[in-house]
Amino acid sequence: MNHIAFDVPPERIEEYRERLVAKGVDVGVVLNHDDSEFGVAPEMHDGVFVRSIYFKDPDGVLVEFAAWTRRVGRPGDVRHEPRTAADRTA
Repeated sequence: MNHIAFDVPPERIEEYRERLVAKGVDVGVVLNHDDSEFGVAPEMHDGVFVRSIYFKDPDGVLVEFAAWTRRVGRPGDVRHEPRTAADRTA
């Protein structure tokens, strides 16, 4: 498992980060995930589809709070053919 993610309201992502920091949790910066070369942008813009913060729980499990800024499903949002368990070959 890479990490576990929770969907949070976009308007509260900064508040949640501040609350975690106030509790002494080591939290990364808010990441603006987009389709740029690096996959993240330094600031919010129309191409950002989710804003995230990452931190570890007391057992060391990586946790993400993900705040979706728009619905994914526009043409070009997915660059690969979707797969399901039925597509497995091994």
